[in-house]
Amino acid sequence: MKRILWNITFSSIITLIAYIALYAVWGAVLSGVENPTLKLFVIALMTTVAFGYILLHTSKIRKGVGEDEIVSDYEGKQYVSFADDFKLVLKRESKILICIAVIVFICFALNTFDDLVFKKKTISLITFFFAPMCLFSTVFDVSFVGYTAGYVLSAVANCVAYIFFLLMYRKKQYDYWMKNKM
Repeated sequence: MKRILWNITFSSIITLIAYIALYAVWGAVLSGVENPTLKLFVIALMTTVAFGYILLHTSKIRKGVGEDEIVSDYEGKQYVSFADDFKLVLKRESKILICIAVIVFICFALNTFDDLVFKKKTISLITFFFAPMCLFSTVFDVSFVGYTAGYVLSAVANCVAYIFFLLMYRKKQYDYWMKNKM
């Protein structure tokens, strides 16, 4: 579990650095968009996609863990479909998906507590490192329902982005493995 938390935190920090570095570029690209909500949504979506890819890279690609998992899952079997692979991935990645959701909801709890009690960032300063994982919270209305919906959407979108990239990676690696095996 410690490794999962480290990979998520490391990926979030890398995404935060990329977000800060590319904000001027994204701002320039989106300068023609007049609707501020749409602009925030697109930035949140791009950041979430980046986080999903970076998490895949840090947790699976960097140390070759993903290749070992594919060999383990498909040795003696054939890759049938994304749906079948999705079932394998959900079993294998359930802890990381739960951890992503828990981190987002802890950020929600800390930020909400600060807003209600202190009216400024106090105990929620640590959530800064996980800001790329919670950007959809900036898109919606400031009301509690809108604020909550933003965090729920953030948790779901982070998990979906990670799983999407993982499924694509696994398919590509399986095809490569089968091509070189023959």
